[in-house]
Amino acid sequence: MTNATLDTNCIIDLENNAKAARYIRTLIRMHEDRRINLRVVAISASERKRDRTYAANFSEFKERIAAIGLGNVEILRSIAHFDITYFDWCILAGDENDPMMELERRVHEILFPEIQFSYTEFCKKNGIDINSALDPRWRNAKCDVLAMWSHIYYGGGVFVTRDSNFLEPTKKSLLVTLGAGEIVEPNEAVTRLAEMASEQDFNRLH
Repeated sequence: MTNATLDTNCIIDLENNAKAARYIRTLIRMHEDRRINLRVVAISASERKRDRTYAANFSEFKERIAAIGLGNVEILRSIAHFDITYFDWCILAGDENDPMMELERRVHEILFPEIQFSYTEFCKKNGIDINSALDPRWRNAKCDVLAMWSHIYYGGGVFVTRDSNFLEPTKKSLLVTLGAGEIVEPNEAVTRLAEMASEQDFNRLH
């Protein structure tokens, strides 16, 4: 089965019953019918909720996604980052030469070339007290980077998003070369994944 990864915007669309929600629900049905393998990224738990607060623990996030029909999908762990990830739902990387860290850096440089990869360097560049609360601009960028990192690290497939930064043609092309597979909006994902599932069904029968 083809992997399909939902970004945080897809979760928000389901919660808000936004225009894209009907397409995402179709993907959920395809997952339940075992036509695709639908995933979410653990780093979505680190994004602000609708009330602008953060989840107190990862169990709260699991309850949140279960309430919108995602209780049975795979959750992809990301690299551990202090003050961002939930340490019962992340993996530890080694030094900067670790392939996991190298992939993270490459994704970051594609998505956010204007933002320093290291928080220490970001604070120096922007005159921020490193001991103050984590700057939301850097944190938000890191969450997006780790979402794509998780998708690629766990096999790629189809990354489903409405975020224009992921969909920007040049960036999208570079992410594909890293192993992202396809990066599409929810409506496109339904069409493309249905085509892929049909091809796989045909191949199994012939």
